[in-house]
Amino acid sequence: MRTVADRRFADAEALRRTGKNAHANGAMYLAGFVIECLLKAQLLEKHPWLQSASSPEGRTPREQRLWSLLYRSHNLDEILDYLPSVRKRVAQEEQRGVRELTRALNTVCAEWTVFARYSPHSADIDDARDFLDQVKELRRCLR
Repeated sequence: MRTVADRRFADAEALRRTGKNAHANGAMYLAGFVIECLLKAQLLEKHPWLQSASSPEGRTPREQRLWSLLYRSHNLDEILDYLPSVRKRVAQEEQRGVRELTRALNTVCAEWTVFARYSPHSADIDDARDFLDQVKELRRCLR
């Protein structure tokens, strides 16, 4: 998951570096996907059984929900609900003077959705730059 996140962030940066508004939505979509991948990597680390669970059958309701979050969901806030340590780490980093990470995390969670790929909304390259800057800071904290 972390390898995929690194590759998609590089893709997002390449789109942003074109400076073209036509690539802003793609850059932002990929950047949000980076955060999804990093959060899911944390779910896998916290719950190693998910790596080999081909089906949620026979699992407790909580385990079924975790399986669904990993393999079916793209809702960042819902994933974060099962990773309280992430919000805690973000807050700790922020206290050490690292940018406004809590705001960045909240912004990414609020603005990004897997359904953005179908949106007719057109962001501009400045929006993409700001969004990618936030994701870049969060990546450091989520590694």
